[in-house]
Amino acid sequence: MNQSLFDLPQLRFIHALLGVCTVALSPCSAHSELILDHHLSTPSQPGVTWQAPQALAVTEPALVLKSSAPLSLAELTDLALRNSPLTREAWAMANAQAAAVGVAEADYWPTVDANVALTRGKTSINSSTGVISGNMQTRLSPNISLSYTLFDFGARSSSVDAARYSLLAANLNQNRTLQSVAFQVEQAYYQLLAAQQTVAAGEQTIKAVQLSVDAVNARRKAGLATIGNVYQAETLLAQSKLQLRQAQGAASKFKGVLCNVVGLPITTPLELVPLDTQLPTQQVRLTVEQYLAQAKSARPDLSAAEAQARAAHASIDAASAQGYPSLDLTLSGGKTYNNFQLGGPYNGSTSSSLGINLRVPLFSGFRTANTVRQAQARAEQLDANRDQAVHQVELEVWQAYYDLDTAEAAISSARALMRSAAQSREVAEARYKAGVGNLPDLLSAFATEANSKMEVIQAEMGWYSSLSRLNNAIGSFASESTPQ
Repeated sequence: MNQSLFDLPQLRFIHALLGVCTVALSPCSAHSELILDHHLSTPSQPGVTWQAPQALAVTEPALVLKSSAPLSLAELTDLALRNSPLTREAWAMANAQAAAVGVAEADYWPTVDANVALTRGKTSINSSTGVISGNMQTRLSPNISLSYTLFDFGARSSSVDAARYSLLAANLNQNRTLQSVAFQVEQAYYQLLAAQQTVAAGEQTIKAVQLSVDAVNARRKAGLATIGNVYQAETLLAQSKLQLRQAQGAASKFKGVLCNVVGLPITTPLELVPLDTQLPTQQVRLTVEQYLAQAKSARPDLSAAEAQARAAHASIDAASAQGYPSLDLTLSGGKTYNNFQLGGPYNGSTSSSLGINLRVPLFSGFRTANTVRQAQARAEQLDANRDQAVHQVELEVWQAYYDLDTAEAAISSARALMRSAAQSREVAEARYKAGVGNLPDLLSAFATEANSKMEVIQAEMGWYSSLSRLNNAIGSFASESTPQ
């Protein structure tokens, strides 16, 4: 009969130990089981599409409006900042980098490890006179060890500095992401308002043109107009209806854009609070040089670029320190149980040690030298990125400033054109009703007035859009405000 290496109590102990390891290493979620299932890896045949399992169904955004009241730009911006995937992604990246700082600082703490070895066997001694076999023996050896780096020529401090600069850059990039989301909301808000105002102006134009069509039909019945005059009036009416339909389509499109930016389901109905009729153009008083200086101090992405460059330079020092010696303190202690049995008597020994280890790297296949070269190249790249960011910010501020200046001048011209077109239409309408004017002049006056209204809407919304771009370019984070 074969002798078992382990007795029943020992087998139970081993089985319990393996069970703990199995639980610790096994997948603990449905996602892990899904990934490990090899039957889901490929389609069954080349011409068959792969069917995604139900576990991969996309989760719909849960944000819904609790009220149908009109929303202001500030309220829409607040919704976007709290629910946009971009802001949540930037926040998660900042948290991940904060954890990376903790990883780097962990090198300042001692490392403590526990180890348990269980062996079963016997010792045999071969000699010229025969074979001497020992008894079967079970040995359990628990051990605990501690290691702490006393000195490493600044490798730890440089790594921590690099991680902290990277965290600073991540936080600053999150701030810029918030500004970018607010800017996107502002642009979509102004586009939707412009489209809605264009729809309202188009509806007014159709009503006015319809009155002219009715008047032409009445004059034709009285023998004072021809069928050609009727066709001309109906042509203008058809063109006005086409323009209205296009404006309605643009309004629906921009409503979807605004819902998407805010993080709402795209089918959500939106009512907007109208802007003040008085544009705050006189509040924009600074010179372009002052805005440039403000942008260089307020733009978080510029500070983030500087922090990333400094992190890269700290990584050079950390990489260089890997080639220097390091001094470690080690401490260990343990016991050895001979003829181990659960509940049995203790038969063994105790050991402990305290030591200092000096590690001197002599050769690692030029790993350290190439790591340093890589870190230096990375630092040069990020220095160039920082300089390029400065130039890009200057260009954005410069263009936004003069776009705003041009938009302000365009408002005055567009309003003057609308007043002139309205007066011209009134004169043409009065002349036509008095029988001294002709229909082409009247229809031309209607078309000119309608176009002038569109010009005013585009100029005013263009001014708000340009103001938003300037705010974003200088790093301002206030909705419905002017750069100060």
